[in-house]
Amino acid sequence: MDPSSWLEVVSVFLMSTVKFVFGGVPLALLYGFSFFKTVTITCLGGFTGSSFFVYASDKIIAYYKKRKAHKELENLSTRKKKNFTRKNKFIVIVKKRFGLLGISLLTPSFLSIPIGCFLAVRYFKDKQRIIIYMFGSILFWSVAISSFKLLF
Repeated sequence: MDPSSWLEVVSVFLMSTVKFVFGGVPLALLYGFSFFKTVTITCLGGFTGSSFFVYASDKIIAYYKKRKAHKELENLSTRKKKNFTRKNKFIVIVKKRFGLLGISLLTPSFLSIPIGCFLAVRYFKDKQRIIIYMFGSILFWSVAISSFKLLF
């Protein structure tokens, strides 16, 4: 492989760790990767990103809780009312109706991998199960989007 093709592979891999369906897979197809190469590289990137963000989410959640508790001690008299936006309502509906499967299916497609992993860790505690569902979802979306190249 020449250096420019290595750069393409690395850029697709890194893009897939964060932004999957609207980043890594289209970039691989733009570079003209074969179906197998696209699925392999984007899945490896997605698997790496989801594994990293599932385990990093604990640290982020712990930091957020500690910071929130500190701010509440400082501002006991001024409590803010929680705002429920459309996005918040949608996430709660998905969590209640479809559970971890729903969140994992939405993660590579509509949510980014870091946000989806954060939500999954926040609502569900079994990390091994979260990673298995995320891996399955990433594989599904990679094959589904890459198949469009074969069809058209």
